[in-house]
Amino acid sequence: MSCAVLDGVVRFRGHHAVTDSDGKPLWGERVVIPLPRVLSESEAAALRRGVASTAKKSSGKRAFYPVSGRVIGLCGAPYTGHSRESVESGGRFYRCSGKEGKELTAKVCDCSYIDAPALESAVWAAIVKALGDANKLEELSAEWVGMADGDVSAYEQRIADLDQQIARLDASITAVIVATAKSTAGQEDAPQAIQAATAALQTERAQLQAMRDDAADWMAEKEAAGNRARELAEIAKMAREELATVDVHRQADYMSLLKVEAFITGPVPVRKGGMPCPVQRWYRSVGVTTVPAADLSDAEWERIAPLLPKGRRDTVRRAVNGIFWKARTGESWNALPPEISRPHSASSYFLTWSKDGTWARVSEALSGADQCPLPADELLPPMRVQVVLDPRLMLLPEELSRTGS
Repeated sequence: MSCAVLDGVVRFRGHHAVTDSDGKPLWGERVVIPLPRVLSESEAAALRRGVASTAKKSSGKRAFYPVSGRVIGLCGAPYTGHSRESVESGGRFYRCSGKEGKELTAKVCDCSYIDAPALESAVWAAIVKALGDANKLEELSAEWVGMADGDVSAYEQRIADLDQQIARLDASITAVIVATAKSTAGQEDAPQAIQAATAALQTERAQLQAMRDDAADWMAEKEAAGNRARELAEIAKMAREELATVDVHRQADYMSLLKVEAFITGPVPVRKGGMPCPVQRWYRSVGVTTVPAADLSDAEWERIAPLLPKGRRDTVRRAVNGIFWKARTGESWNALPPEISRPHSASSYFLTWSKDGTWARVSEALSGADQCPLPADELLPPMRVQVVLDPRLMLLPEELSRTGS
């Protein structure tokens, strides 16, 4: 049911593209590439009608899995997103594709499911850490943009020279054909004579054309690397303030500009029940491993009070202490002691502050307070996350030349 099949086109940055405040695609203008039609227009219309008559209505809440295919299990197969709404606990998980035997006799792996929010937070925390030095990213980007631009200029000159040589050779081939045709006019072996007279020139032309094609392929690869370096510069601009709080859809956009892989190196713990702590998940997503060890002192509260709404009495201050209590314990909001804060107030404030950047500013302002480590996250297996920033290695497979360069 894709546009490639139904409409004979591929659309880049279509209606799902991330847009700016003016509604324009954030990463460039839309591109439509025509393809040979698989189905005629009438066949495509009939297929749409047939599918629409039997399709289930979507709730519009389909789960999203930004690291699908980027996590490699112990069996060597990648993990992909898997919804388990039919299971009593429900929720989003990642499932090892090694569980899907390609043949009836194929061995099925025993890799366990992984909690999706915990895995995504851990991978994103590694990315945030890798992108933490915005100045370094900008320097790397500028270096590769300059090198790529210089290489492209050299390749453009090389292609222009080869085009001139091919044009001169074509003129020579035409002249030889005309001369041979005149000298062999009326003879039965005239075509063979023309072929023999131009054979050496045709061979030389084929060699020049192959050199020209290789140069064009290299130039395309260098241009692609330069474009990715420029995209890296855009990430560097946002690394200072946005990366810690972006949603999973924006995370996926950033991951598409990098080469990110996570390799599981040990067994996957099995959750005993309950949902992961959203406060701990937020801290891990921004690469922070400690939180204030106790309720805020008056001096600490005065430091962050200007960043927060006033509220009635000490409601906001108690909510902040409640959020830190949850981060330290990992307990549910309902278990929050009443003398600290009301569960609804603390959870509601945290939901708002974590999305609008307020909590990131509060955490930064309290970085000098006495800290204690976050509890160990028992939902994740040991793993190694690789984040490659070199634009030369960030080319997608379809961007490589036919020579595999």
